[in-house]
Amino acid sequence: MDEMRATLSPLRGAAVMLNIVLGAGLLTLPGLAVQHAGENALTVWLACAVASIPLLAAFAVISRSHPDQGGLAKIAGLAFGRYGYAATTFLFLGAVLFGLPSIALTGGYYASAMLGGSPHVFAVGMLLFAVAINLVSVEWTSRINAIIASVVLVALAGIALVGVTLVSPSWETLRPPLPPTISLQVFGQVFMMIFFAFTGWELAANLSADFHNPRRDVPIAIGLSFCVAVLLYVVLAVIAGSLGLSDKAAAPFVVLFETRFGWMGGTFIAGVAVILVIANLAAAVWAVSRMVWASAGEGLLPRNLRSLKNGTPYRAVITTVSALVAVEVISAVGAFDLGVMLGVAGQNFLLIYGISALALGVSSPKRAEKILALTCITEVLLLVAFRAGEGLAYPIFLCVIAIAVVRQGHRPAILGTLD
Repeated sequence: MDEMRATLSPLRGAAVMLNIVLGAGLLTLPGLAVQHAGENALTVWLACAVASIPLLAAFAVISRSHPDQGGLAKIAGLAFGRYGYAATTFLFLGAVLFGLPSIALTGGYYASAMLGGSPHVFAVGMLLFAVAINLVSVEWTSRINAIIASVVLVALAGIALVGVTLVSPSWETLRPPLPPTISLQVFGQVFMMIFFAFTGWELAANLSADFHNPRRDVPIAIGLSFCVAVLLYVVLAVIAGSLGLSDKAAAPFVVLFETRFGWMGGTFIAGVAVILVIANLAAAVWAVSRMVWASAGEGLLPRNLRSLKNGTPYRAVITTVSALVAVEVISAVGAFDLGVMLGVAGQNFLLIYGISALALGVSSPKRAEKILALTCITEVLLLVAFRAGEGLAYPIFLCVIAIAVVRQGHRPAILGTLD
């Protein structure tokens, strides 16, 4: 039987999306943003939140009508043919190849702070744990993700509440300078790094076929998860901005709790971070493996990745994590900087948002949806321009590979239209 069962309701879907989105960014990126943007950090966070709204709306509109485990890549294929499908697939996999190992490595650093040892070893261990969760039955996987999400949300809410109480931010702290006191290029660089914290809903789009009623449930799940994520990001960004960080920007909340509560406080926060990262990785691997599964069905990846066991695409899961572990091992020799990895992944995801918006603009007969698509495309172009084209070599390289794969005869069997 070559089918996977629909198991997600709006609330369970929102929980899975939160598991994907609420990763290392909540405990790491606020500090990194302060380190790079100083008093302008909150401005960049708010800009990311505002910029995300039309982008999320664009792919929510189109993905709810076309549920498929191929997600946005399948949508691009329907609009632009096999080259669009292949290019989007490789952009996505290229982003994941940097993004998920960086999340695992962040968890590794927190685990190392708590237990000692190599953060890279802990990172690999977390990726392997994500495999274990994903190799159980599909029904149990969604239940485990929902339970973990509930625990993580309670923990994050507690951290935010305690953190705000400890730092007691003033109006001067909350009010960012207007106009911003950083250059557009620096703004663009920090924006792209922070934007990684607002990604993950692309992965959620790959799960649209897992919803009982995709047309109704996908927008609800996206909206609920986005509101919760933005609230937590803003609160934690305010806390980080009140700390006056110096050389420990990657772990601002460990610094805060260790200063106020001693070693036990720092250990507690480190433990929460590890749980958060494991939950993030488990849900993300679940979503990514389903895109690999769907891509194999379209003929872009090897057909044997379509193998299912108890409704779980186990070969796709194992292949996905093997690639992530390989990158993690390479990073252990110092080949990748964490900030650069997050920025590259964030830019790839932003480009995927732009492709989905372009697909909407090309295919939709509705004027309002065309205006939404044009708004998103303009936004993506401006944000890339803010970086002065920095980092475009990687996505261009991925697109060239995609074209080469299609021309070599691995042609995805894109059927149907978006009409």
